[in-house]
Amino acid sequence: MRLPTTIFSRIAPLAVLIPLAACSTTGEPNMGPTFATFSPVRPPVSSALAGPCISAAASKYVLSENNIKAVDERAVGSGINEVSLKVDIRDALCTVTDKGKVRSVVDTMPKSADQVAAEEAAANKKAAGPATAPAKKSKKKQQEQQG
Repeated sequence: MRLPTTIFSRIAPLAVLIPLAACSTTGEPNMGPTFATFSPVRPPVSSALAGPCISAAASKYVLSENNIKAVDERAVGSGINEVSLKVDIRDALCTVTDKGKVRSVVDTMPKSADQVAAEEAAANKKAAGPATAPAKKSKKKQQEQQG
């Protein structure tokens, strides 16, 4: 005896979904093999050192302080520390004292050709000085020339 095709047309979609019902979404731990990831654990950067460095980098790169992140700090000695910064997509190194005085903020990534050209153009513009405007003539001289 043959079953009507309407029963198969109703059961077939359900048969496809049965393997999906076996999946668990309860959050139970996976019993498969796990692999250890080896990433160095970095202690957080102290805010007493990160704050002044982020402010100095923000003024140097003309960015908001939200785009700058202190990544790492190292004590160099004699009360001087180095703080590694992530400035937008660039890396920088800030030298700061224990009291929070920033000594320098230096790029640690090579500059792109566009950045070098822009800095040269800015330096040339600054070296040229302000454009000299023609001197204004007094009203008497203007009247003498006209009339």
